Amino acid sequence: MKKDKLICFRTNKKLHESLVQISDADRRSLSSMIEMILIQYLTNQKTFPGVEMRKHPRKPVSIPTFINQQGLEKIGKGSIMDISLGGARILIPRDCEKDVAIHSMGAKFDIVFDLSNENNPIKMTCESKRVVDAEEGIIVGAAFVDAEFNSYKSLQTHLM
Repeated sequence: MKKDKLICFRTNKKLHESLVQISDADRRSLSSMIEMILIQYLTNQKTFPGVEMRKHPRKPVSIPTFINQQGLEKIGKGSIMDISLGGARILIPRDCEKDVAIHSMGAKFDIVFDLSNENNPIKMTCESKRVVDAEEGIIVGAAFVDAEFNSYKSLQTHLM
């Protein structure tokens, strides 16, 4: 992240000492610790403007996917909107919402999809990190938490 702006402010002694103590414990500079606290606060408030915080860049795609959750009888359908080695953004259309139980953070589910260059389907175990109710359906930001080696290797090849 490019740092091209300077921010100066005054604070009381107790706050300063607390910040110094946690930055020392975390082996960071005071400036770095304050920046980290501010980014975390703004991210939690959903007001942090578009700085990419992901480890792996997302690739825009449109890939149909099946969604399977333990304990549910039906297989859900969705569409992967973008994907990376770390996760995916999945659209679950309004008419398929009833087939899944992904309404909050922390829901575990499997997605199964085909990549154009692969003969075998890709299966990834996911955990929802963000769920947004949109006009076209539910948009789920999912992190990959487990995968078979061949599935992960195929995805990696596809993204290169």
